[in-house]
Amino acid sequence: MTETIFPCPCDERVLLETVGYYGIGGEARWVVHPRSVAELALALDRCRQLRLPVIIAGKGSNMLFSDEPFPGAVIVLDAMNRMFRVSGELFFCEAGVENTDAAIAIQRAGRSGGEWLYRLPGTIGATVRMNGRCYGREISGVTRSVVTVGLDGAVRWRSAEEVFLGYKETSLMQSPEIVAGAMLAFADEDDPDAIEARMREYGDDRDLKHQFDFPSCGSTFKNSYAAGKPSGQIFDALGFRGRREGGAQVSDHHANFIFNTGGAKAADVLKLCAAMRTDAREKAGVALELELQCAGLFETALLDACGIASTPEPSRPGYGWAGLLRFPDATDAAFPRTLLQGPVLDYFCRDAAFPAGITVEVEQLASLAEARSAPEQPFLRWTTLNESGAAFALRPEAPAGAFVDQLWESSVSELFIADGSGTGRYLEFEVTPQAHWLALRLDAPRQRTVGHETPSEELWRGQATPFASETGFGMELSYSLLEPIIHDDTLRLQCAISLGDERYGLFPWWHGEGAPDFHQPARYCVVRVG
Repeated sequence: MTETIFPCPCDERVLLETVGYYGIGGEARWVVHPRSVAELALALDRCRQLRLPVIIAGKGSNMLFSDEPFPGAVIVLDAMNRMFRVSGELFFCEAGVENTDAAIAIQRAGRSGGEWLYRLPGTIGATVRMNGRCYGREISGVTRSVVTVGLDGAVRWRSAEEVFLGYKETSLMQSPEIVAGAMLAFADEDDPDAIEARMREYGDDRDLKHQFDFPSCGSTFKNSYAAGKPSGQIFDALGFRGRREGGAQVSDHHANFIFNTGGAKAADVLKLCAAMRTDAREKAGVALELELQCAGLFETALLDACGIASTPEPSRPGYGWAGLLRFPDATDAAFPRTLLQGPVLDYFCRDAAFPAGITVEVEQLASLAEARSAPEQPFLRWTTLNESGAAFALRPEAPAGAFVDQLWESSVSELFIADGSGTGRYLEFEVTPQAHWLALRLDAPRQRTVGHETPSEELWRGQATPFASETGFGMELSYSLLEPIIHDDTLRLQCAISLGDERYGLFPWWHGEGAPDFHQPARYCVVRVG
């Protein structure tokens, strides 16, 4: 792997048949493996700069890659695979955590409700995005919230009610936002051995159904409740069991599975899908929706026959693109606009090491055009909400609202804003629930800018304004303060919490090693401010 073009490990000229479960796919120009939210945001920004088309994949368990070459970047989230316990029933999973690994971790913690995830192919991110289900259970039933990354780098916290719309349907399936992680809740306790026994039953059932005889993407079509019976039974009655097209074959044991029995092409799979969908509609009177996700360049006629939307490729009449993320030409967001929002997580991603219930948000209050016409007005608002109880216990001996040097010796929320160009220059802001505050300007990690060696409120007057209320505490920052470090309409942002008792938190999170150190501007998240 190399890190020359992208800010994270990547490979050049990769056959996508080695990436997806199906073992099908042509050559991709790049396959990128971000290890954190910040690296994912930076990779997306790099693709925007280079005008590269993008495909997002977890482990490719439900994805059919085209046989055609792909000239862009396939961003695979397999390296974002940390999972840890936040509190008694809450578990945070990054998008790349495999479903089976999640099931085992939950079982070992003595919590039931995740058994059905055992040996379910794929990752938590993809399962959340599609509201995956099996054995009468679905991921929406155990998801408390979802963290997403937009094409603009914005990191947002979505409630389960915002995300899940019904049977195998979510708002994210029609959105360019990428699932970066999910907070899962398992309230029921049970003996780990009893939980493991139920997991084994599910695994054995999958073997009895011959789900893993050959590479596949699991169920090819969603079930239709209007039909009154599963799609597999419909295709069985239509005589599709065992039907073959090239190297693709409908399973002899489950007529909603299409296997790659060896050498199958994407077109072989789609030809079977088209025949199955057409017969279900014309002979059984049932309209079925493809569950399989297609990514890349395909024959438009095949995509149309499978009910898959596509964008025509001008240089290849009769072909179209499916499953790509496309960068908008301009930002048309309403304001205030969320740039960062989510739960603060333990610096080291350890089990139950940081209090649950502390969330942060950074909002852009006006467009760049509006801000430039009124540069002294607030441009960013940073808010911390504490529902954890007495986490912020250490208070400075100063009046509320005072500017306090060495405020980091107390319990503080911190915001770091780095130069969007990556020069290493950055600003540090600290605030307490009583609006004590501190601001620093630095040219490099812990190297204060000339003229800012000694912290002073006068250096920030009219540009940084602390606040504290029942709805949270934080600061408002002017455009004139931030304009020198906005580069190509981007900033690099990082929220942090230091409780003063050797407990440290981050949002967006990264996996820290060694002594806690927030002063790492290269690890901050790049966000576009339109």
